[in-house]
Amino acid sequence: MRAVVTDFDGTITKRDVAELLLQEFTGDAWLEIEREHARIGTRETLVREFDLVRATRLQILAAAERLAEIDPTFPTFLAYARRNGIPVEIVSEGFDTYLGHLLARWGLDVPFRTNHAEFDDDRIELSFPYADATCTLCGTCKMDRVLALRAAGYRVAYVGNGISDICPALEADLVFAKDDLAALCRKHEREHIPIRDFGDVQRGIASWQ
Repeated sequence: MRAVVTDFDGTITKRDVAELLLQEFTGDAWLEIEREHARIGTRETLVREFDLVRATRLQILAAAERLAEIDPTFPTFLAYARRNGIPVEIVSEGFDTYLGHLLARWGLDVPFRTNHAEFDDDRIELSFPYADATCTLCGTCKMDRVLALRAAGYRVAYVGNGISDICPALEADLVFAKDDLAALCRKHEREHIPIRDFGDVQRGIASWQ
């Protein structure tokens, strides 16, 4: 049995939607916190960054619709996976408000695990229902989902582009990588398939028997 676990921001989308939202509503203010990411971890970084945002839920959704661009090859890949009985899941360091909204807007039904956002007027409070309590690095533990699927008997392919994708990539059976994840795979001497989009992923999955 084969399964695919994929990142969302910058992987299914052309650019990181969370970062686009931060830039939209805070200007460059979030970048000072982002520079502390390696020291303070993803959870603390996200909480501090989105504490700067003053936007209602409707404003966030409207901006996400305007700013987010889907990889046009992803729906075709998803249809291919379903025809071949390959489950696809999303793991993300974004948050559920925009991620679920964008998937619905694009007509895509994909299970996802991500951080949770609560809105109080124009304030956003993040929580982390899929965090690993023993690790402070990530909001959503992507590696946990890869390991769970492997324990259930699946061979797991992982698709990603960022720093938070290296842990699941190290545990997956097959890795498709671009951007920062590809660089980290090279650094850690992790075998991977370089990709541009999900057309490359589909070709790689088709030859992975």
